[in-house]
Amino acid sequence: MVYRYRQDNGLSVVLEPIEGVVSVSVGLWIKSGSRNENEDQHGYAHFIEHMLFKGTAHYSARDIARIVDRVGGQHNAATNREYTCYYINVVSDYIELAMQLLAETFYDSLFDAGELEKEKNVVMEEIRMYEDAPDELIHDMFMENMLKGHPLSHPILGTHESIRGTTRAKLVDFFQKQYRSDNVILAIAGNFDRAVAERLTAKYFSRTTGKAPAATGVAGAPDRIGYFHQEKELEQVHFCLGTDGIKRDDNDRWGLYIMSTVLGGSMSSRLFQNIREKEGISYSIYSFHSSYSDSGVFGIYCATLPENYIRAVDLIAAECRDLIAKGITEEELQDAKDFMKGNLALSLESVEVRMGQLAKDEITFNRSFTFSEVVDCINNVTMDDFKRICGRIFGTRTLSVVSVGQLEDLKIPETSITF
Repeated sequence: MVYRYRQDNGLSVVLEPIEGVVSVSVGLWIKSGSRNENEDQHGYAHFIEHMLFKGTAHYSARDIARIVDRVGGQHNAATNREYTCYYINVVSDYIELAMQLLAETFYDSLFDAGELEKEKNVVMEEIRMYEDAPDELIHDMFMENMLKGHPLSHPILGTHESIRGTTRAKLVDFFQKQYRSDNVILAIAGNFDRAVAERLTAKYFSRTTGKAPAATGVAGAPDRIGYFHQEKELEQVHFCLGTDGIKRDDNDRWGLYIMSTVLGGSMSSRLFQNIREKEGISYSIYSFHSSYSDSGVFGIYCATLPENYIRAVDLIAAECRDLIAKGITEEELQDAKDFMKGNLALSLESVEVRMGQLAKDEITFNRSFTFSEVVDCINNVTMDDFKRICGRIFGTRTLSVVSVGQLEDLKIPETSITF
């Protein structure tokens, strides 16, 4: 059972005690990410993620690492376009330790100027690492082109220029405006006693950091770019085809999950079977969807040799056209549902996944969903629901194309795909 409440200081708490496990995952989620940055702040949300583990009033960065390591725990963080998460996974005996450390980093991080200068190099190395990994780089390029002109297009890691120009004063200013008590969710899942968790929450997270700034207004619709290519010396061409998606709370999201599963979400999907297994021109191909509070993107990723690029694009477009024109069979619909339910059940065996799902549901819906409720939502998707979401996703009959690799000598026409 899930328990939800809000403290007097505005901090939201979501607890899910789970029987039969030995560990607990404690996560601190801030409802702020790269979309909350101004043009001169790109990468700040992610940079703060680094700095909160670089020393507090009572612990050095080394202390924090050693304390968690000594109990066999794991601590990490992640920055998204709309949220930032800090979490610690430990054996349940050490839940207080996890909560104490997270509170220490949240309330008492030093943002030491010397550490900040060193961390600039670390972050820029992270950017270089992504630039050297085309299967990662293409997704960043794709999102930036699909969401052009919208705050969601901000690069999560920032740029070399923005990171070099970061100062302690600028970073602390962003932190103080975004890391407010009423902008934070504490999510805990695993083996723990509810009363103990509530007592520890009151003990370590009762301080207030004020209210988050009011929203500056609704962002306009993204100005999607039809075609973009970056010439780069690579063995393969990595590319994404995509179109507008849906918001994360859209009622058609379950139909979208089904559609993505059928098209390219598993090893038995149409794209995998026809382009990898039948044609043999790609090792990695799949569909994906990224949904946000006010926008969304649907995409297909593929990597292939430059000489096979045109054929791969044509085959993917043909699969999309076939999906629109002919739909799917009842067997495909049921197979997709069974795949999703089984995949969900396996993922929920991880207390870290459970903790993350608690927080994401709280951010989007201000409630949690039981496994049975989710299964019902999946089972209730009808063929009409599937056809409707296909119409919504592919209704423009245009797919943007974003690619990286060596295409210059092939003289590829610079154009999007029109059905």
